[in-house]
Amino acid sequence: MSNTLVVNIRNNAFPTVKVRPGTFVVWRNLDPYAHSAETLSAAPNYFTAGAMLPGEMSVPILFDKAGEFPYLCRYHTGMTGIVTVDPSASERGEVHEHDGGTGDHGGHHHGLAHLHGFVTGGRSGNRLYMTHTPVLADSRHSYQVIVRGHFENPAHSNIYDELRASVYGEQVVQIFHNNVSMPDIGSGKIKQLPQASVSYWPGGSQTSIGPVQVDVPGLEQDVPIGVDEVLHFHTFDTEADYPDALTYIMYGDDKDIFIDHLIQRAPSFHSVAKLASAPRGWAGTSAKLFNTPGHTMRELPPRLISRMANVDNAFNLFWLLPPGTLVRQAQDPLIRRDNPTGANHVHVIQFDKGQDSEIAISHFLHFDIRLLNYGVLIV
Repeated sequence: MSNTLVVNIRNNAFPTVKVRPGTFVVWRNLDPYAHSAETLSAAPNYFTAGAMLPGEMSVPILFDKAGEFPYLCRYHTGMTGIVTVDPSASERGEVHEHDGGTGDHGGHHHGLAHLHGFVTGGRSGNRLYMTHTPVLADSRHSYQVIVRGHFENPAHSNIYDELRASVYGEQVVQIFHNNVSMPDIGSGKIKQLPQASVSYWPGGSQTSIGPVQVDVPGLEQDVPIGVDEVLHFHTFDTEADYPDALTYIMYGDDKDIFIDHLIQRAPSFHSVAKLASAPRGWAGTSAKLFNTPGHTMRELPPRLISRMANVDNAFNLFWLLPPGTLVRQAQDPLIRRDNPTGANHVHVIQFDKGQDSEIAISHFLHFDIRLLNYGVLIV
């Protein structure tokens, strides 16, 4: 392949590429996390260069006719690129690299704003339990943060209470806010989120959210949220080993008890669920760690990942569906597949000091692997 151009992916950004017809393009991943380069499955000029772990290069993709060919990374929302094929391009090809940004402030994209999101539970607007939705691939979001807060405006609190008293009940609510540092929240420096917005997913079930995220009427913007207590804060450790069993954080009070999967390193998953009642050994005063015997996370060897990625290109294996197929996945390992509809999902657990107990999950509020997970097997 004499007409081959190798281009670099770095800082969560694809380069701008311009080549002559008949040129092969190879992507090289220089970021410390996985990327892919591919079109949507319904694109008229579909291609996929496959998944690339850190330091890996893609399979070559031949661009043999003039035109513009947009593509994306399936792991990172908003990360897009374009290959322009033009007979007037230089013989060696033209590449311009971009900086995707790696600052230490900001948050997830929500429209054109850069926001942090909190999965939120709690039956009262005076006692909210909020867990940050992290992004392992982004240093601005590489923290697991759980706080207790409240609506500072009583009118806003009443709107939230009415939502909880409706048929929507205890399903998930998302609070977004912008330009606040997670470490400053974790240290207690920040006591207010002054410009939050609140959204929800009507039409969901016990184990899945509704099809469309919408703003809660009256809580669309400029909603001040007070931060009362930091229940858990840690920075992800990329060198950490996986524990022998899936580990979770339990937090809440005597009425609302939640569990979050404890995240340390990539790949991983983020999940939030609500318990039906207080388990034996739960005092309800602070966050507490526990594990779930029989549930583990194992990293697959790179050679197997490459083989699976190649098969996926042809057969679309379930673990790597075409981008855009799922907006939010519902694959939480604690969902009991044999459970009758509406029944609690019961599991034996062990607290960090060795005490055995049992949890009954009434609602699965959040589960996300899109931004976090690559090369992982959950069993």
